[in-house]
Amino acid sequence: MRNNLSEVLRDEETAVKTAFLSYYISMYNAVNKAIGYPDAPVTVEEIYDFIQDLKHEAGKQVPDIRKEDISFCFRLLQLSGVCT
Repeated sequence: MRNNLSEVLRDEETAVKTAFLSYYISMYNAVNKAIGYPDAPVTVEEIYDFIQDLKHEAGKQVPDIRKEDISFCFRLLQLSGVCT
């Protein structure tokens, strides 16, 4: 993996996946909060399952997302100070 964050984000596919995942991670957290789940860390597995549900059950067109992509997105959000 490249060390320079700006180099990584120049890759269009990475940027699209990161934007997509950032949005859906936020949506997942908002829905959980709205239905009364306690505020707890979200796992890669939870987001992966959520994305797969969107893809298969809701019929949404989503980019091809791997667990590694989700983990990478979490890391970018942490580095940017958006989440812990």
